[in-house]
Amino acid sequence: MSDADFDTTLVRRGTKAATFPDMNAFVREIRERPLDKLIGDLAGLARLSDTKYMLARQIVQQRLRALPEIEREQLCIFADEIVRAAAPEDVERIRSIFMQDSTA
Repeated sequence: MSDADFDTTLVRRGTKAATFPDMNAFVREIRERPLDKLIGDLAGLARLSDTKYMLARQIVQQRLRALPEIEREQLCIFADEIVRAAAPEDVERIRSIFMQDSTA
């Protein structure tokens, strides 16, 4: 996959975010983005800087915890498909989003 495959509005916003208002807009978009689209963006989000990735991870995890278990399981299946197609260096970051870690 090329970097263009990860070029979504959300990933571009995260990549370009440099100021507090930019980061706030990035967070708002993660919170408002439909979950199926957000899961589709995981490979791109995994390529962000550590700080931006951790922020995105935390918000996605919050959204996932708020879902009924059956919906979480369905999204995990979709995420597994994303992981299978992801670059090896992105796999652990993507999987970490779905780990049941209460400290995350």
